[in-house]
Amino acid sequence: MTPNEHITGIFRDIASRKDTDRRLAAGFAVTRALAESSSLSEATPKLLQYICEAVGWEVGELWCVNADSNTLHIEGSWHVPSCEVEEFEKASRKTIMFPGIDLVGRVLSSGQPAWIDNVVDDKNFPRAPIAARVGLHGAFAFPIRVVGNIACVMAFYNREVVEPDDEMLQMFDALGKQVGDFIKRTKAEEERDQLLIYERVARSEAENNADRLAFLGEASTILASSLDYQTNLMTVAKLAVNRLADWCAVDIVSEDQGFHRVALVHNDPGRMEWAKDFQRRFTANSSAPHGVAHVMRTGKARIYTDIPDSMLIALAQDSEHFKILQELGLASAMVVPLAARGRTLGAMTFASENPARRYTPDDLNFAEELARRAALGIDNARLYSEAQNALNEVQAKTEEITRLNAELEQRVKERTAQLEMIVKELEAFTCSISDDMRGPLRAIDGFSRVLMEEYPNKIDSEGKRLLNIIRSNAAQMAQLIDGLLMFSHTGRQPLDQTDVNMEELAQETFDQLHAAEKGCQVLLELHELAAAFGDRQMIRQLLGRLLSNAFKFTRPRENAQIEIGQKESTGNQNIYYVRDNGVGFDMQYAGKLFGVFQRLHGVEEFEGTGVGLALVQRIVLRHGGRVWAEGKVGEGATFYFSLPKA
Repeated sequence: MTPNEHITGIFRDIASRKDTDRRLAAGFAVTRALAESSSLSEATPKLLQYICEAVGWEVGELWCVNADSNTLHIEGSWHVPSCEVEEFEKASRKTIMFPGIDLVGRVLSSGQPAWIDNVVDDKNFPRAPIAARVGLHGAFAFPIRVVGNIACVMAFYNREVVEPDDEMLQMFDALGKQVGDFIKRTKAEEERDQLLIYERVARSEAENNADRLAFLGEASTILASSLDYQTNLMTVAKLAVNRLADWCAVDIVSEDQGFHRVALVHNDPGRMEWAKDFQRRFTANSSAPHGVAHVMRTGKARIYTDIPDSMLIALAQDSEHFKILQELGLASAMVVPLAARGRTLGAMTFASENPARRYTPDDLNFAEELARRAALGIDNARLYSEAQNALNEVQAKTEEITRLNAELEQRVKERTAQLEMIVKELEAFTCSISDDMRGPLRAIDGFSRVLMEEYPNKIDSEGKRLLNIIRSNAAQMAQLIDGLLMFSHTGRQPLDQTDVNMEELAQETFDQLHAAEKGCQVLLELHELAAAFGDRQMIRQLLGRLLSNAFKFTRPRENAQIEIGQKESTGNQNIYYVRDNGVGFDMQYAGKLFGVFQRLHGVEEFEGTGVGLALVQRIVLRHGGRVWAEGKVGEGATFYFSLPKA
């Protein structure tokens, strides 16, 4: 080198360019890892590896936040092959981090990146002993946000003590945003995929439901098409083998509480002859522990997802039967009751031979709905049949009643005509006999009186006494005849009804009788009486008979009393009464009081013919009322009668 030559040198600080290259490498690594993955769990190992390799860290972890409990659990980790940290990673997988605990918990609590120069000396790092054993010291963690909330925390560890580096903070902040955008995008895609799945499932269910509703509608139409429910059930069973089963059978309860099969269908018509022969050879067992018999007894549906040999053994009647049941190759079955109005009418059986087609609770619900409609069809057909039978029976009974009524009406007419003729004959006989009897009675009485008046000296006192007895009996006989004629006349006399002032009529009748009873002192207690509607003359006669009896039977009393009053009305009838304090009567003979010529006292005690109360009853009955009496020996009697209201 000559003296005139010189060397020019240029010194440049390339540290900033290395940092820039490092950030670019880290960003590229993250972009690469995320581009190669479709989900965070898939991206985590690559993401940690690429960042560690680009930045120079030896261990990386990704912790995810549980939003419900606000805790952290590890999603994944990565370490350089030369770093033996399996114990540290195993402890991380078993640990749940809470806010403020450990490095990642501090980041979750503060929401800011955090450094630890040496985790071995950090008192708030639970894994410090393990970190010391595996040789980890420096640590750094930063949050990853999604829509403003911390979704993850990414942590890195190194065997060297690390000093804080603002440049690295800026780099990881950018990386966190990049990962956060990826999580946001993948969640949106997952939600979209989930929605698509839900939509496909919903569409499939809707199509399936529409198919089932169409099937149920077709079955309902068939079941309602006629009253021949057995034919209808066979048609529905044929539909079922095309939609729900390989075999379909319908059994109906018998009158002897057993059951018989009305339909058996297979989707292969060629097997039907074999099935009919099988059914003829082996009759149903009503005591079987499974299948139709069990459902008939309990009224509850059964689903057999699998049909093991043990079930076939329980159902089989003998070894040959068991062998045939095995050869059927049934994979799954359902038995549902046919129930209506609380009664089990039968059962439907659905069986699948395809092992890939095993029945589910959803299939059972569908089968139960079909069975419910079938049961309604059976019940409606039976009800209609019973109604028709009942109607025919009613029509037959009606015709019989009509015939009997016609015969009865004819008999009544004939009997009425006979009775009318007999009554007329009796009336004629009564009048005739009365007139015929009055003549001899008058003669007996007259000649007896002549003997007593014209031959007084020729007849001694005993003869006079006997003649008086003859005259007395003749007079009594005449009274009986008069009473009988009056009783007969009362039954034939037409009613002349009008409003009757009962209080006024009772007072008049009492006054007349009291005037005729000379020397008899009777106290009358007359209450207010409502007006009645009836024949005034007949009612006067009714009151006269009752008051006359009251006068007669109170004669032995020193303080004779008669009370006329009214009870509470019932319906359109007024109830009146006549009470006395006379000799009374024994209630056991009350039924004889109103009979013709019935007497409870002898003639020697009280006069009378025994016709008076019979006349009272006839008058009351002709007015549509009723009459009854109450009494007690020695304490008087009360006679009640009812008449229409005015």
